[in-house]
Amino acid sequence: MAAAWHTRTRLAFASLFTLMMFALPGTGAADPASDYRRAVEARFEQWLGSLWPEAEAAGISRATFDKQLKGLKLDWSLPQLTPPDPAYPGGPALPDSMKPKPKPQAEFGVPENYFKARSLNALASSGRAKYRQLAPTLKSIEEQYGVPASIVLAIWGRETGYGAAALPHDAITAIATQAFMGRRADEFRPQLIGALQIIELGHATRQMMKSSWAGAMGHVQFLPGDFEEYAVDFDGDGKRDIWRSVPDALASAGNSLRSQGWDGKQPWAYEVTLPKNFDCTLQGPDQSLPIREWIDLGVRRVNGRAFPEDRLGDWTFLVLPAGMKGPAFLATTNFSVLKLYNNSDVYAIFVGHVADMIAYNTPVQFVGEWQPVERFTRNRILAFQEVLVSQGHDVGKVDGLVGFKTRQTIGKEEKARGLPLTCYPSHALINQVLK
Repeated sequence: MAAAWHTRTRLAFASLFTLMMFALPGTGAADPASDYRRAVEARFEQWLGSLWPEAEAAGISRATFDKQLKGLKLDWSLPQLTPPDPAYPGGPALPDSMKPKPKPQAEFGVPENYFKARSLNALASSGRAKYRQLAPTLKSIEEQYGVPASIVLAIWGRETGYGAAALPHDAITAIATQAFMGRRADEFRPQLIGALQIIELGHATRQMMKSSWAGAMGHVQFLPGDFEEYAVDFDGDGKRDIWRSVPDALASAGNSLRSQGWDGKQPWAYEVTLPKNFDCTLQGPDQSLPIREWIDLGVRRVNGRAFPEDRLGDWTFLVLPAGMKGPAFLATTNFSVLKLYNNSDVYAIFVGHVADMIAYNTPVQFVGEWQPVERFTRNRILAFQEVLVSQGHDVGKVDGLVGFKTRQTIGKEEKARGLPLTCYPSHALINQVLK
C-alpha cells in the first residue's frame, strides 16, 4: 500500500498533465482555478512523499508517516500563504481569480488598544480563581522551575483564555500547508516532522492536536519544536500532554521560561517615570544600563517606591512602547525571556501586568497614561521605514511595525528636524520624510 502511494506521487504531475491535455472535446473550457488547485495538490502530494527520508531519520515509522500524510489536502483558507506560481515548472499559472485581492489597509497595532481595562481585569480575575483551584500544582511548578505561578497563569490566560479558546485547525494540515506554501516555509518543515514525532511517541492523537493557523497547540500554544524541547510530564502519567493535562501544560510553560533564562530573583520589569525633557532615544536592549545609572539619569520607580538595594547593579533597558505617549518601563532579563514566547513588547507588558494583577489582587494599575496617538496604515509605516533605511538608519525589521529601533530612529529624526521629541510616529515627521 505504501509503495503504491509513493509511486503515485512520482507520477502525479504526468497524470495531471495527461488529463488536462487529452480531455474529451466538447466538454467545455476548464476552470483555471480548479485546474490550478489540482496541479498544486498534485505537487503537494509529491512533496509530502519526499519527506520520508527525513521522517525516517527522526524515528518515525512508515505506518505513522503514511497514515498521517496519505491523502492530506492543503488548507487554502490559512493566512500568509504564497501559492506557487506556476503550480510547478511548466504547469498552470496562478489564476487572477486566486491572487490576493487588495484589502483596506489595516492600522498597525496601537499600544493603547492592547490594554483595555475590561479585558485585563477579566483575565486577572479568572487567573486568581484558577490559582485558588490549582494552588498545590502551581506552587510545585514555581518551586521546581523558579517561575512565579502568576506568570504561568498569565501566559495561559493570554494564549487560550485558560483553555477555553477553541483551536479550529488540524495541526498536521496547518503545519504541512505552511511548510509547503507559507511565507516561512523553511521554518515549518521541521515543525511537521516534529508533529509526526508527537504522534509516533504516543503523546497525543491526531484528533487531539488542534491548533492555531500557525500550528501552535495546547493550553499554552506550543509548536512541535517547543514541545520537543520544553514539554514535561508533570502529572506523572508517562505522557507530556499539553492538550488535556493542565499540570503538564503549565509546567511546560514554566520549563520553557526557566530554560530560556528566567531569573527568579528579578521582576519582569519596573514601571518608571522619566524626568522632563528626557531623551527617549535611550530606549531598547542595545542601550542597557545598571539600575543605579538610570537613577543618575533621573529615572524613578513609580509611586515613590525605591528600587531594591540589592538589585541596583542589575542591567536593565528602557521600554517605551508608545514613545513618550505612554507608560515607561525598565525591563529586566525576564522581559526578554517573555518576548521569546511572543516577540512583542506589548505582549510581554500584557503578560507581566496581568501576572502582577493576579499576584497582588489589584486592578489595572499603570501609572503612566496610554495616550491617544496618531494612526497610520501599516503600509504607510512600511514606506516610512524603507526611506529611513535608504538614508542609512537602522530601523530593525522593515515590517510596518514600530519596534524599538524604529522608535529610536524616529526620536533621532525628530531632534534633527526640530520636532517635539516623542519617539513615536507622527504625521508631521512622516510627511516630511516621505515628501
